[in-house]
Amino acid sequence: MDDTVPADRSGLIAYGPLLSDDGSAWLGTAALVQAPDPTAARSILTPTRYAEVEVHNWRFGGRR
Repeated sequence: MDDTVPADRSGLIAYGPLLSDDGSAWLGTAALVQAPDPTAARSILTPTRYAEVEVHNWRFGGRR
């Protein structure tokens, strides 16, 4: 689990675990980060800990 906030917090807006409905199981990690491209956004997470890392374009106020 990526439960420690990254040391380099530049561009980091929010970071935390995604838990099951009852809070007993870790399902993943959510990270909102300002990054120049999807590769840079993915680098916030440890890639070997996830089956897949999704990156979505987002801006303050919602998706484009």
